Amino acid sequence: MTAAGQNVLGGESMKKNINFKVNLSNKTAVVVGGAGSIGQEISLGLFESGAEVIVADLKDFKGKPGISFIPVDVLNEENVKALSEKVGRVDILVLVQGIQKRKPFFRFTLEEWNKIIGVNLTGTFLACKYFVKLMKKQRCGKIIGITSLTSEFGIRNISAYAASKGGMAQFLKTIAIELADYNINVNMIAPGRIKTKMTKDLIKDKSLRNSSLRCIPMKRFGLPADIVGTVLFLASDSSDYITGQTIFVDGGWLSAMGNPKD
Repeated sequence: MTAAGQNVLGGESMKKNINFKVNLSNKTAVVVGGAGSIGQEISLGLFESGAEVIVADLKDFKGKPGISFIPVDVLNEENVKALSEKVGRVDILVLVQGIQKRKPFFRFTLEEWNKIIGVNLTGTFLACKYFVKLMKKQRCGKIIGITSLTSEFGIRNISAYAASKGGMAQFLKTIAIELADYNINVNMIAPGRIKTKMTKDLIKDKSLRNSSLRCIPMKRFGLPADIVGTVLFLASDSSDYITGQTIFVDGGWLSAMGNPKD
């Protein structure tokens, strides 16, 4: 798969080529939140690996012909239940839905807090609750949650997002243990700074952009395409003995413990 994107580093741009290939023929994948920046790349990667792909999102999917789109509100339990019944079978469930607001925690309204926790965490619970029923009947399945570097350490001004993604990581780790008896693998991918619509405000701010780059040993922001290879690995048979794990795709930020270079 070849994915093009822009990266910000000293005003330069770059293209990203993903050459990792797996065979997902005869597999059905549901990508919850698949219309977003990262979700679209994941959906395309799964499709180009042979999977039948269904994007579930509130936003319309403007992607490749051949990928199905079903509108869903992850905060509406009946919506999520109906989605699972309509799909009927799922081998790969990718949970990439996510929203955030950037401001000090004491300025959050309860409505804002509840919305972020609802979409990111409760939406994960509801999707797993109903799609796991299908996987248990099949006695196999792959669940891949896109969490965040903020599930591991604190970054100022995104407390609600960090709390939701931290909760998501712990929830998925816990159900990985519960579902092991059914041959269902549950794993997580925690992106660092990825260039998406959600991080556009941060990347445009020169001070925030530069302070982030100083903390990333690989000296660049990631692209949505940087997540795809890890998703394909976790969706494939090659990851059958891996469950309850988080893979950080962050350019080395976590390993550097967030310490700036200078």
